[in-house]
Amino acid sequence: MVDDPTQKDWRGRRLFGPYRVDEEGVEAQPLTLVQKGILKDFLLTRQPVTGFTASNGRARLPGAFGANTAGVSNLFVRAENGVPIADLRKQLIEICKARNQPYGIIVRKLDFPSSAGVDEVRRLMAANARDGSGSHPFSLPVLIYKVYANGKEELIRGVRFRDINARALRDIRAAGNDTNIFDYLDNGAPLALMDAGSHIAESSVIAPSVLVDDLEVRKLDDELPKLPLVPSPLLVGR
Repeated sequence: MVDDPTQKDWRGRRLFGPYRVDEEGVEAQPLTLVQKGILKDFLLTRQPVTGFTASNGRARLPGAFGANTAGVSNLFVRAENGVPIADLRKQLIEICKARNQPYGIIVRKLDFPSSAGVDEVRRLMAANARDGSGSHPFSLPVLIYKVYANGKEELIRGVRFRDINARALRDIRAAGNDTNIFDYLDNGAPLALMDAGSHIAESSVIAPSVLVDDLEVRKLDDELPKLPLVPSPLLVGR
């Protein structure tokens, strides 16, 4: 994992997070955070930290009692032994066969609740608390598919993750050699909830697809809107 505020674009796409100096006037340089699974460094500001003698230019947001809060810029996550996406899908099917499972799950798109209203976030938190998933409303799967042993895929609706947290990352079996870019405006609030702060820091995360050994999904309790009977006029003819 490398945080690199000097990188302005990636494979033809403009990144959100480049900057020359942080909020404390410290010049930003690439910083290796994790290498071969070993933590190498921390995001540091001018706030004193035991064992470190200087800031590495990561003061990006105002913090409490005059101290600034560290944040990422362009966070690159890479896997040394990444495999093609087709191989990840093949491994998923093989795992299902070995465990006598009828299908596996592929998630191709997630929602990020930062633009949700306060009421919606509260509803998500309450739903997570009811089923024991915790109070943090993690991103909801928007495009999620069942993939069967014969390779057939089936789109499913109205599900969310159950009991997903950082500990689930221990169950990553493989990573792809692709890259997916996620841009967001950090403001120090949970989920970077819009209008929750007066200061923002542009950030990007560039990461590969992953094959996770064991994640559960469950049906939503909320009533879903009905699908449209006809396509939008704005999309007809495109």
